[in-house]
Amino acid sequence: MTSEEQLPVDHLEMADGADISEDVPTPVALDARYRCGMSRHISPALWERLDRACTEIRTLEPRTTFSRAGERLRHSALLLEGLMVRYVVSNRGPQPNRQMVSIQVPGDFVDLHALPLKHLDHDVATLTQARIALFPHDALEEIIAADPEHARTLWKLTMIDASIHRHWIYRGGTLRAMAAMADFLCEMETRLSACGLVDQGNVPLPLLHSDLSEICGISNVHVSRVARDLRDAGLSTVRDGVAQIHDRPALQKLANFDPGYLYLPPDGGAPH
Repeated sequence: MTSEEQLPVDHLEMADGADISEDVPTPVALDARYRCGMSRHISPALWERLDRACTEIRTLEPRTTFSRAGERLRHSALLLEGLMVRYVVSNRGPQPNRQMVSIQVPGDFVDLHALPLKHLDHDVATLTQARIALFPHDALEEIIAADPEHARTLWKLTMIDASIHRHWIYRGGTLRAMAAMADFLCEMETRLSACGLVDQGNVPLPLLHSDLSEICGISNVHVSRVARDLRDAGLSTVRDGVAQIHDRPALQKLANFDPGYLYLPPDGGAPH
């Protein structure tokens, strides 16, 4: 965590080549090592179909906007590496307002819900440098039409997304400050562990004070105070883009954290 202020809405640059509507379908290999986290819900047979459908693997720079609300989308993206976010942005009034509504980790589709909707009501952006795999909607429609089980799996992934969104609303609207931050840290530790990205309790968390303020529903000043209180209690230290979890059971108890809403795969999601 850094005390640096969040980038204003208009400083989130559009990713180079983000308009992918004219891409020429050219299949590329989708390495099996990327089948981690929520992608462990995907069967080997469906993964093989997605491998054949993937037309591009793209690298995006940190803090760039990948797609904007209302933009016509013809592809959906699977996050392979890095962290991405969803923002609801309002440009009404003299000062633009922005609310982070989710964080995507490797193994997540960042915009699978765009398949039936064709455009989204929120922006999708990167937190870190990220690699994504792109799938044309036409190809995804063919996969769904060909096998009801594949259709149910992709539907399930969007339902898990919705479950996490509901929990974020609960966290921001119900939990007190320390419990809210503890809950968020527990979520990220759980989700990133399922991606094999947590090392000895060190959770990569490249967030600004203002990001945590949006996520936890507290002020910027309160973020610093709560982080200090969690550190002084021996629960966690959030510093320099990493959250170090010192006492996981106690942190979970403070948050009353139950990971059931994450619907982790039966094997925990860790890459094989």
